[in-house]
Amino acid sequence: MAHRFEITERVQFSDTDMAGIVHFSNFYRYMERAEHAFFRSLGLSIVDPAHHGEERVGWPRVHAACDYFLPLKFEDEVRIELLVEEVRSKVIRYLFRFWRMDGELAAEGRFTAACVRKDPATGKMKAVSIPERIHSRIEAAPAEMLKRPA
Repeated sequence: MAHRFEITERVQFSDTDMAGIVHFSNFYRYMERAEHAFFRSLGLSIVDPAHHGEERVGWPRVHAACDYFLPLKFEDEVRIELLVEEVRSKVIRYLFRFWRMDGELAAEGRFTAACVRKDPATGKMKAVSIPERIHSRIEAAPAEMLKRPA
């Protein structure tokens, strides 16, 4: 079972603002890309196809936050560390750390994704249990890994 994943991204010019640093909103895009790559590393897709008569599930964000410590600039490489903070029956909480190549922590973000299915009658999203084929591959990281590095 997995609880940690890393991906490296290079800051694109379009990611930066007028000051030449990554615009705060792009950290959320990086987090989402890391989550999608994490799912792929488990042989899954965030766009879950229907399985054995089940309706497909989706993963809307029900909470997102990010704290910024140091700037990232055009052409910087950044190592994005994804840690699973918690897996409940219907929710996965992630912690993301953005590491500059000099080893400094540039930002730390979190989001919570709920597992949902669309009700065919109403068209509304309804929280459902995470399918076992997904839940069985993901576990929460050990507590010591979740502590912010000194």
